[in-house]
Amino acid sequence: MQDSDNKYLLFPVDGRTFCMSFSDVLLIIPAQPAEKLPDFPDYVDGTIINEGKTVTVIDLRRRFGGEHREPQGRECIMICDSERSLGLRCDSIAGFVEVQPEDIQPPPDVNEQVNARFICGTFIHEGQPCYIIKPDLVIRPDDEEKFSAVQEASDKTAE
Repeated sequence: MQDSDNKYLLFPVDGRTFCMSFSDVLLIIPAQPAEKLPDFPDYVDGTIINEGKTVTVIDLRRRFGGEHREPQGRECIMICDSERSLGLRCDSIAGFVEVQPEDIQPPPDVNEQVNARFICGTFIHEGQPCYIIKPDLVIRPDDEEKFSAVQEASDKTAE
């Protein structure tokens, strides 16, 4: 997407507002059932096929510590523009906002152990904090190997 440096896609997850840069989003699709993957973290729904490619879907509600809930009909998957074939499931899309760089604050940081590395900044939107996330960093560091193995298998299938 052109001219997207300051534009962010807003989406709620478990009552909190998050966003991603427009440049990190390729496509938004309605949520769909995913094929479960053995031995993957609980926050991974599984994989879906989108435009002939396998996409690993992360449930942001579970990844961010929220309670599981039955689908409400508004959930969607944001297919990300990243090195991985990655989709992020969220509760819905709330719109978009343009934010100037000077309005972005550093991410919350309690200490080295309690630091959500996937949050790269915050800003105030409608009186509430909005957390900017980086899709590739949503994966927990200790889960990286599992995701890499799925990506390698997907790449071989595409050849």
